[in-house]
Amino acid sequence: MTARRFVFKLHRYTGLFVGLLLVLSGLSGSVLVFRDEIEVFAHPELLVSAAQGERVAVDEMLQTVQRAYPEDRPFAIRMPRTPQQTYLVKMNTAHDLFVYVDPYSGRILGAHQQADSVTGWISLLHTELLSGEAGETMLGIGGLLLIGLCVTGLVLWWPRNGKISQGFKIQWYARWKRLNFDLHRVSGLYLTLFLLITAFTGVTLVFNKTVTGLIDAVTASPSPPRATPPLSTPPRAGTPARSLDALLHQADRVLPAATTWIGLPQASQAPVVVRKKLPQESHPNGRNFVYLDQYTGQVIQVEHGLTAPLGTRISNALYPIHIGAIAGTPTRVLQIAVGLAPTLLFVTGFMMWKSRKKGKPLHSPRRAH
Repeated sequence: MTARRFVFKLHRYTGLFVGLLLVLSGLSGSVLVFRDEIEVFAHPELLVSAAQGERVAVDEMLQTVQRAYPEDRPFAIRMPRTPQQTYLVKMNTAHDLFVYVDPYSGRILGAHQQADSVTGWISLLHTELLSGEAGETMLGIGGLLLIGLCVTGLVLWWPRNGKISQGFKIQWYARWKRLNFDLHRVSGLYLTLFLLITAFTGVTLVFNKTVTGLIDAVTASPSPPRATPPLSTPPRAGTPARSLDALLHQADRVLPAATTWIGLPQASQAPVVVRKKLPQESHPNGRNFVYLDQYTGQVIQVEHGLTAPLGTRISNALYPIHIGAIAGTPTRVLQIAVGLAPTLLFVTGFMMWKSRKKGKPLHSPRRAH
């Protein structure tokens, strides 16, 4: 078997093996590019407020939610990004119960499990195949195989006669087999770079610790690893936690920027984490964190995304690149096209395999004779 023949078989059977997984991942990712806009359109009663008067205190809002759902524990709060946006309180975990609250009246607007909304279900499908950590690992392996498909596809694309220009052309009026072949070959060429970027950034999100460690190791100096989140001071018996509003004011004094999320402590010594976004950042949630002691209100650690070590800044850029947020609407639209690419390549590749299989004789000519 020649090297090219081996690469051909490796490309074909890898594509057939992992193709449907990549189709699911690509299609779901294309939908999620405009997830926020879709959710506002589908559920304005949960996500849009009238923006009248002053906002209620965060503590008051959270107490209302806790009274309504006494058996659930607040996990995180998404702060309103615009005057019309509502509070989102995630209960128990990042993917469990979502509670929406009007920021001006403090009234609960509604709640649902993440999997009960269309975009929430698609998000779980895209990030973990509805199967938790096992599904997430499968997607990471699928991303690695997609990188392999891109590399082997480039090897197979290279014209053996040296006429490279032929590899960029589609014979639109040829027979369907030739047209199907050209569509697979040429579209794969044009989309390979974007597929490689999307696959690589997706893999880094799944195997985050490993990839982050490698990035820190290879960047100049090398880059020091991200600091371990600190702990709150062990409280005395009966010591109450500080109010969230006071902690938010403290975080604003240390780092004056828009607050996007509040991570609520899930253990007695855990800190309150206030996440912030600077105008220069492409990350939708920002990569700035203020850690505060939940009892004393003291700032115990600050992570500034723009002044972090090089390795951390590279790692921080991977998620915005993956979702197409680095240049606004144009790159988001491009990311939709990249998400549709696996479907086109899988369908055309499957048709090529099917036609080859049908064309093979069942018996050798000698035996048939």
